[in-house]
Amino acid sequence: MIARVLVAVLAASLLVPATAAASERADASWTGPLHTEGSRIVDADGNDFQLKSGNWHGASGTWNGSGDVDDPANHHDGEHSHGIPLGLDRASMDDIVGSFHELGINSIRLPFSNDMIDDEATVPDEAVTANPELRGKTRLEIYDAAVRALTGSGLAVILNNHTGTSRWCCGVDGNERWNSSQSDQEWEDDWAFMAARYADNERVVGADLYNEVRRDVFDDPNWGLGDEHDWFAASQRAGDRILNEANPNLLIIIEGINWTGLPVEGLPHERPTLEPVRELPQQLVKPDKLVYSAHFYGYTGPNHSGATGTGETHDPRYQDMSREELYDVLRRQAFFVTEDGKPYTAPLWISEFGVGRGEQDAKAREWFENFTDFLVAEHANFAYWPLVGWQEGGESDGWGLVQWDSAGDRISVDDGDWRADTWHRLTAG
Repeated sequence: MIARVLVAVLAASLLVPATAAASERADASWTGPLHTEGSRIVDADGNDFQLKSGNWHGASGTWNGSGDVDDPANHHDGEHSHGIPLGLDRASMDDIVGSFHELGINSIRLPFSNDMIDDEATVPDEAVTANPELRGKTRLEIYDAAVRALTGSGLAVILNNHTGTSRWCCGVDGNERWNSSQSDQEWEDDWAFMAARYADNERVVGADLYNEVRRDVFDDPNWGLGDEHDWFAASQRAGDRILNEANPNLLIIIEGINWTGLPVEGLPHERPTLEPVRELPQQLVKPDKLVYSAHFYGYTGPNHSGATGTGETHDPRYQDMSREELYDVLRRQAFFVTEDGKPYTAPLWISEFGVGRGEQDAKAREWFENFTDFLVAEHANFAYWPLVGWQEGGESDGWGLVQWDSAGDRISVDDGDWRADTWHRLTAG
């Protein structure tokens, strides 16, 4: 393992600079690394740094898990990422990064899968049609290039271990827990490797340890029971190891538990989120590096899995709640950690939320407006899901804020999108 970390450090020192165009956009208004003071995130100069982020997904995989992996129809929303950040077949890296700046964000949550780390195959040329300089590269090397381009342009990057396997999240898919498709040791080793790989880049600011920890077929994750399903203990170990061995500069971002129980009427089931933190908060070796995170989507709920049909219960979804009810639940499930002077006080990052461009359901639209209003009022750290998507002929029902067609033409949230005013209110807040 030591040799692997040393290789990562060497690789980081050899990374080439970002493109000239990206460097011209570099924002010198903040200085890495980041740390925390109470419920605030601050930069190296002590200035507040609100994470105004978006998710650039793809490197964690888009395959739905059945059918020919090379057929886009078998990938989520027909968007075949080839296991690299989405859109590199349709738009240049510089254009994609430029679009993020246009959106008014300052940081990127960049998902990856553990599969990506050891995948020695080079991506097919078709995966990087718009970026021929990336031909012949592995998925990890292309991830490196994305990190360079993002940080070179002034954006902060949060590394996110989204999946173990390169399958679309989030069902019974081998990605339920950090150790569903690998051992605890392998997972921790991968994090030590990734954290060390970018240790010389102070704009790589965070390690988001694992995405949406949830139940598999037979077992629930837990917070503090001391067994192999204990997310509290696993995240504590990994976070301390990253800070001690690999990269002491990173924020350690720990998401709550996404789901426990069976979504069946009469049986216990819930979305614990961060509620267990109230009784058992994390104590990292560097306390000023801890950030908690949570996800909220209108079609899910505190006791609703988000399913329709099989697995659907009569529990309310977030979008079924009144504005006041929603805000009470948000405070109970997550935002309480931002209360100052408590044993659990820490910054909170809503690292996923979103809604579709083509959404017509009045409840879903109202939820997005209400939820965004709450984020603005709380001056909350956020990351929209996702930033990049597909469109054809200027039409899309996808969730991306910037979307490209196969010819490389783009539409953005400012092109007749009902979400535009709300989005701009959020980024201006």
